[in-house]
Amino acid sequence: MESDNISKAVATASALYSSGSLNKDVFLKNNSYRKTINETLSNKNTSMILKYSSAIPLLSRRRHSLDKKQRNRKPKLYAELSDELVRDIPDERLETDHGGPTSVFSLFQGFNATLPEVNEEIERIKKGSSKLLEGGFVDKESRELDDPNRDPLPAGITESKIKHSQNPHHLKQFKAEIDYKLDLLEIRKGLTANEIQEIDIKLEKLHKMRASVFNKIALYERDEIALENYLDEIESRLSLIKDIDPDLNETDESSEEDEDAEDVEPDPKSENLMMNQSVYGRLTDEHHKKSRKIKPTLQQYYEPGSNIAEFHGHEDTITTFGFDLPFGTMVSASLDNTVRVWDLSRSKCIGLLEGHNAAVKCLQIEDSTVVTGSLDASIKMWDLNRLHNEEQDPLIHSFDSHVDEITALHFNNNTLISGSNDKTIRQWDMTTGHCLQTIDVLWASSMMNASSGSYTTSSPVVAAEQSSFIGSLQCYDAALATGTADGLVRLWDLRSGEVIRQLSGHTGPVTCLQFDDKHLITGSSDRSIRIWDLRTGNIVDAFVYDTGITSLQFDSRRIISTNGDSVVKVYDRIEEKHWDCGPRVSDPSSEVNIIFARYQEGYMVEGRTDGAFGVWAI
Repeated sequence: MESDNISKAVATASALYSSGSLNKDVFLKNNSYRKTINETLSNKNTSMILKYSSAIPLLSRRRHSLDKKQRNRKPKLYAELSDELVRDIPDERLETDHGGPTSVFSLFQGFNATLPEVNEEIERIKKGSSKLLEGGFVDKESRELDDPNRDPLPAGITESKIKHSQNPHHLKQFKAEIDYKLDLLEIRKGLTANEIQEIDIKLEKLHKMRASVFNKIALYERDEIALENYLDEIESRLSLIKDIDPDLNETDESSEEDEDAEDVEPDPKSENLMMNQSVYGRLTDEHHKKSRKIKPTLQQYYEPGSNIAEFHGHEDTITTFGFDLPFGTMVSASLDNTVRVWDLSRSKCIGLLEGHNAAVKCLQIEDSTVVTGSLDASIKMWDLNRLHNEEQDPLIHSFDSHVDEITALHFNNNTLISGSNDKTIRQWDMTTGHCLQTIDVLWASSMMNASSGSYTTSSPVVAAEQSSFIGSLQCYDAALATGTADGLVRLWDLRSGEVIRQLSGHTGPVTCLQFDDKHLITGSSDRSIRIWDLRTGNIVDAFVYDTGITSLQFDSRRIISTNGDSVVKVYDRIEEKHWDCGPRVSDPSSEVNIIFARYQEGYMVEGRTDGAFGVWAI
């Protein structure tokens, strides 16, 4: 396209020049010439070309007079003529429209003689811009410009020659060549600026295309989640129909009915103490078989630190929450004494879990099973598949053996562990609802101290009045880790109910913890996060923030934590770098207080004291 525009400009100018119009005003007044020139170069470069176009007749007359002067000049004067002026002057002469020879060169030949590098520059830019978009393109000129020792003077001219020359002819020649190169650089600068504009336009188009494709992915994933929810509802309906009218499946399940008939009737008294085993057995079987067909990926295409959504969730401080997968289902609790279920893909509340008489302090969600622990000293287990089923209550069972507030819980497979302000830890069998053992934390700790020869009966840590005695716990198989208000982290063997190791180092109540196969990470109101080696019990790393830690979570790549600030603290374990994610990053005046956060696969949700949620990509 650019070469066509140049050809049009040359043809137009050549026609005007052949008609005897040597005044540059004729060129500027000609609409066709001005249009083609403007389409090719910027206004600044157009005026530069016109400048050299007006000088072409002088250059032509100089060439004709050169033959006469060559016979009279001495050989040494040939050096005064610049090589750039003579090497590209054409030798052939054009014919006029009347067929006769003419001594006037065409504008195209004069253009090439005066600015021989413009066409090469345009071709370089056309090729360069496409290579630049492909990535990694650095042309020869760019490498030369990056050379710190490069000399901007034209070839053959040095700073020494300029300073020491006594020949006015040489100095005029130097001036002309430098003037020429200066004008040429101005043209190159204009062409390069056009190249930048072209790249910016292409980038803008690419950004628009990316936004369009991004929105398509978002719509596809929203439809996928909706369809999977419908599939879950269909499965629930089929299970309900099967329970109501077993005759529909009489042929296929005759053997199962015979086995059920031989079962002993449950004791009515025991039914008041535990859940119906057959109902829960069927429920857990469904959960173990359940596997999603889809895996949300939309969060991967946000820039780290980007805000995905914000919405108001509760009327008071958010205490805890959990979600099953990015853009999936979230269950949240607050001091407003409500437990809400959310569709994160739409930031919409889709139901309530009603049954507690006080605020819920801790919860966990796995697939459609939710377990909540409340300040009313009860633990309840829920089935989200029954949330919109009018014939079935989503509440499966209530565990009521604690006598004080439930402050921490965790379940793995069929084992549920709960911690309470009554200073006990209880282990529950989720298939029967039975409490398998009760551990008195202080008594177990004193027994360990006695067996190890340590008679320390009190901790130097002074717990805050509002701190929970058991701030956090996590279990895996027979292993249990707890963090308590005395600043100690205890590792337990559930098979014996004994403490096998105590980790001391925090100077305040332990508020949160998590472990994997190698490390245990704890957060405390002493403002520190400590990373422990589970094999040795030693501290591997630690860092301190401005206020006490209220929640944390980690994986192999990062650690996220909250401390009541306007941002979530993120620590990149691979790059060993700290960075912030939250409202204050973009708004330094933000005064929100984030006290809880959870994330999966780069998708993070944080909860605030004003009852609002923020969703971010990390």
